[in-house]
Amino acid sequence: MSKICKKVLVITYYFPPSGGAGVQRTLKFVKYLREFGWEPVVLTAKNADYPAYDESLLSEIPEGIKVYRSRIFEPYRLYRKFTSRKAEESTDIATLSLGQKSKQKLSERLSEWIRATFFIPDARIGWLFFAYLKGKRILKKENVRIIYSSAPPYTTHLIGKMLHRTSKLPWVVDFRDSWIGWVSTPQWRPKLSLAIEMQMEASVLRHADRILTVTRGIKEDLLSRHPEFRSQVWHLLPNGFDAADFDSIQPKKKDGVLTITYSGSLYGPRNPESLLRALELLQVEDPEITNKVRIRIVGRVGESVISDIQVSPVKDSFEIVGYLPHKESLEYLLSADLLLLIVDNARVSHLIIPGKVYEYIGTGLPILALAPEGETAELIRSNDLGYVFDPKDVSSLRETLSKLITTKGNSQNLTMNNKAFQKKCERREHTRKLAEIFDEMVEK
Repeated sequence: MSKICKKVLVITYYFPPSGGAGVQRTLKFVKYLREFGWEPVVLTAKNADYPAYDESLLSEIPEGIKVYRSRIFEPYRLYRKFTSRKAEESTDIATLSLGQKSKQKLSERLSEWIRATFFIPDARIGWLFFAYLKGKRILKKENVRIIYSSAPPYTTHLIGKMLHRTSKLPWVVDFRDSWIGWVSTPQWRPKLSLAIEMQMEASVLRHADRILTVTRGIKEDLLSRHPEFRSQVWHLLPNGFDAADFDSIQPKKKDGVLTITYSGSLYGPRNPESLLRALELLQVEDPEITNKVRIRIVGRVGESVISDIQVSPVKDSFEIVGYLPHKESLEYLLSADLLLLIVDNARVSHLIIPGKVYEYIGTGLPILALAPEGETAELIRSNDLGYVFDPKDVSSLRETLSKLITTKGNSQNLTMNNKAFQKKCERREHTRKLAEIFDEMVEK
């Protein structure tokens, strides 16, 4: 292990006990940075209103890592009361999967208007003031050399920028998603609100010393609005998987049914509609199809998606497990025959590579991807990771499903033929590259 002599302030909203996909990237950086000469000091939110919780992830924070938690005002708690939603309901799923009936409710329309008009850049803006004050004290106490912020939420970058400008320390911004108009952000804002957000986005790009993105598409999307910031400060640092996560995992027992497992959230634009249609076509040919294939969903599912499944004649093929701690979800993944990937049906779909792709790669199992032509499709095809279907091409999906059901067991472990690529996707390797970027910044 390298001698620890340099500290980096890591600003992140999603951090254990937060669960879900948003926590993994930054948590793994924190886990491995010490190996490459950097000591992370974490600034996160106290008593945050996370979409999902996973207490087990707390054990992955290395012993001795300092984690500072500052106050935050969370408006989603008020949103749930105002719209009569359950206190424990995941607000991101609730807002992104509203059906037409729900959208017509005055309380939902007013809530969405308030969100789009006043919560700029996002609903975590109530953390900005508290985090900035806490961050100033941390910088004074910890002898930090570099500031790193991870978004979304984009408020983290505003915190990073304020600390960067007052401290004059180098600042690295990490975009796990793009910003304005991206899948999970408001698709409409009043002109003044949009102008303010555009200024925020431009200001972050202008002041950052290094800009990291997980895909090429995110970089190009940001530059499409701010082409003046195209320079050498950009770095591609993809998502990945942690090989250590698979240690001591005991897969669930397999049976004779072709099991296709999905891990993650399903809502609104991210739904299994084309898979439903393909299975319905197969059922016309084979009424016993629901006894031969199982679609297992491990994660949070929006009401509209559940409703679509329940009214389908192939509903018995679907098993909704619900959200599980990370290790338990991996047990289900390793018990599958194929892993289902669904890319959001959105304007920027061709630019998206979901983070779960890399965890799927870590299992060594083939991927069944419902994705438009774009970065995800290219990644899977070029590295022989499985099957890719345009969500509109139900006929081809039906044909392949029929073959897989017939020849179950002969299509497994496609990724095992590409160990070299699998190695490149490990979190430890990506952390090494991040540390190299940090080193270059403090040594110049």
